[in-house]
Amino acid sequence: MELNVSAVQYYIRGIKSEDEFASQVEQVTNQALQDKPDFIVFPEFFTTQLACLVPAGVEYDMVRDLDRYTGMYIDLFRRLSSKHKVHIVGGSHVVKDGEGRFVNRGYLFYPDGTHVYQDKIHLTQFEKNMFDLDAGSRLKVFDTEWAKVALLICYDIEFPELSRKAAEEGAEIIFCPSWTETMHGVYRVDQCARARAIENQMFVVKTSTLSDLPQFDSFSTNAGYAGIYSPCDPFFTEDGVIAKGVNGQEMVVTGTLDLGSLKRSRKYSPAPLFNDVRQDLYSVQFTELV
Repeated sequence: MELNVSAVQYYIRGIKSEDEFASQVEQVTNQALQDKPDFIVFPEFFTTQLACLVPAGVEYDMVRDLDRYTGMYIDLFRRLSSKHKVHIVGGSHVVKDGEGRFVNRGYLFYPDGTHVYQDKIHLTQFEKNMFDLDAGSRLKVFDTEWAKVALLICYDIEFPELSRKAAEEGAEIIFCPSWTETMHGVYRVDQCARARAIENQMFVVKTSTLSDLPQFDSFSTNAGYAGIYSPCDPFFTEDGVIAKGVNGQEMVVTGTLDLGSLKRSRKYSPAPLFNDVRQDLYSVQFTELV
């Protein structure tokens, strides 16, 4: 079974209204739809574009003010996924949860109008120290009609335990909405995404944002490119690259995920990493915080 995935390199440009935001999202979605994707994946923090609409001030308050657009954001992606009968990973958005905590939350929107979410588990230094966001405490794996999937947001992909846990719970695809400012971050996230695909014999789909947004010093410029990665064995390309974007260029990157080849990889690969883990010597235990 094969499915197409489109990963968005989203350019955050100045806007003056919610309609402008929605219009750009729809234009990008329509561009992706030309490749007939089953999933469209937006990047982390791309909704900071909406900061153009909030009163200027300190970044701490401006980030929290993004939550005022949560309802609009959810309605927009529910409408697009339902209208076009496509799954959409809506990047990530800063949300005030039911306990009053501000989290970096990734969403998966289904064609039937429903949605699920994953809160970012590992927060970067500026997320913790500048914005005082709260970390998620539970890793989720979601069902789709093709395969089980997980959402690991940017920094989360750099911690191999999370991807291993997702794979052990049946995930065959990890979607990784990402935001990186420098090439150090670009290469770190990208190389970790490729490593997770290899060591767990799974697909990893990574996206990126591009911007020149003066409202935020911390978000003023971005570098990055999307990547769609597979294991490195005879069932896939030698380098494990299915598709890859051009750094710093606004574009949509589409690739085909062959789930049949993935199953053959896990069963017959000359390097069956997923099954060869020495669990008699070491294991990773998770504790779900409440």
